Amino acid sequence: MKKLLTSVFVLVFGVTMLMAQNNVTFRVNMGKQTALGNFTPATDTVWVRGSFNGWGTDNKLTRPAGDSIWSGTISLPEGSIEYKFFHNHNGGENWESVANRAYTVPAGGGTLDVVYFDNVDWAPVVNLPVSFSCNMELERLSGRFRPALDTISVNGSFNGWASKVDIMTPGSNPDIYEKEVMIEVQAGTVLAFKYWYTPNQWESVPNREYTITQGDITAGFAIASEASYNNGTLSTVINQACTIKLTCNTNGARDPNGVPFTSVDNVIVAGSSAPLSWPGGGWPTSDSGLVIKLYDNGTNGDITAGDKIFSKDIVFPAYTSLGVEYKYGINFGLPNNGGANDNEGGVGNNHTLPWQINYVSATAVDTFGVLKAADLVNIVTDVRELGNGVPSAFELGQNYPNPFNPSTSIRFSLPVSGMVSLKVYNITGQEVASLVNEVKDAGNYVVNFDASKLTSGIYFYTITSGKFTETKKMLLLK
Repeated sequence: MKKLLTSVFVLVFGVTMLMAQNNVTFRVNMGKQTALGNFTPATDTVWVRGSFNGWGTDNKLTRPAGDSIWSGTISLPEGSIEYKFFHNHNGGENWESVANRAYTVPAGGGTLDVVYFDNVDWAPVVNLPVSFSCNMELERLSGRFRPALDTISVNGSFNGWASKVDIMTPGSNPDIYEKEVMIEVQAGTVLAFKYWYTPNQWESVPNREYTITQGDITAGFAIASEASYNNGTLSTVINQACTIKLTCNTNGARDPNGVPFTSVDNVIVAGSSAPLSWPGGGWPTSDSGLVIKLYDNGTNGDITAGDKIFSKDIVFPAYTSLGVEYKYGINFGLPNNGGANDNEGGVGNNHTLPWQINYVSATAVDTFGVLKAADLVNIVTDVRELGNGVPSAFELGQNYPNPFNPSTSIRFSLPVSGMVSLKVYNITGQEVASLVNEVKDAGNYVVNFDASKLTSGIYFYTITSGKFTETKKMLLLK
């Protein structure tokens, strides 16, 4: 037995050593950043951050005195990695704005070629006026952007991604906001940026990029962007308000270090489109007003209390971009959050909503830590007013067809305007879909219900409006 244990130990030790004996040396030239005033070698620090260290700050680089090349050697297993260089000039978070650098670690390791930070080398540098413009019409129509109250700015690699530094103002078209920024550039400089407006609404599209050309420098100006916020058009936004029931399964959830949470005391969500918003860098607890709490107590859209699936009905207004990104956090502001409020995934790793322009409501099924497009179920694609007069009484019609597979239509009548709730329940009384949850004018309506993600069986649908309530039965046969 002792001999067997010794053999197992030797095998495990040998495999572990084999996994860790590929020394990779990373090198970056900070000379140009120093000359531009973007880096101070005596006081600033450089890191390499990537997929191999959770994009964290475990791996500092060093340099010989007087040298501009910073380097560091890290033991890594074979395989593909992505990384960027990062420095802390003026106490900031200064990432490279270029795309993630990639490398395949070979057996035995290797030394990477020296690169310039952000790929900015010693080509001639000029101060160039660069213009940006952003069409805010759809954001204004949605009610999210209020021209009289809100401020829009262009935030990017050229201003430290700071908000309200380069504030944009409307031109001859009141919906088009413009800003000309003087930027130190050279041919080949990549400007990364996004549009932002108060209180903290970042675009959900990937970082916009513009590469300065020699033609720009010769012309004496550059036009970096003439775009709509989030690249929005009527074909890339929802055309009506949409209620999304966000659900986050926290069973087995782990913190950023891979350690299971000892308890899940709260779950919040942050995101890219109102009513969601992003907290500041690092998700400070002081930004608690920018996140939305989910529930596991059978209220606020939660279906089953105590099942560790936290839920919340979120109403996105008309003209919301189809590219909504969001992320959950566990134990926000508490000491048992695993060391960070932003504790579901690294920067830029988010859930997305794969909805379509005609969605009225749906349920997004997510698992904490599994960052991908949500599974959408209980999709409602249309609630239409039939336009055939005002009825004299409340009424809930029998769904048609019935039995059905997978879609059916439900009609209802309202003699007066008011708040309307139309929900679907399974045979055990568990809510499985919310079809309508809003104020409706008096009239006759029909709602289409897609039950493609539900199992065959008997379901009940209940309407409530004021003192009126009625329930009917329907049968899904697959």
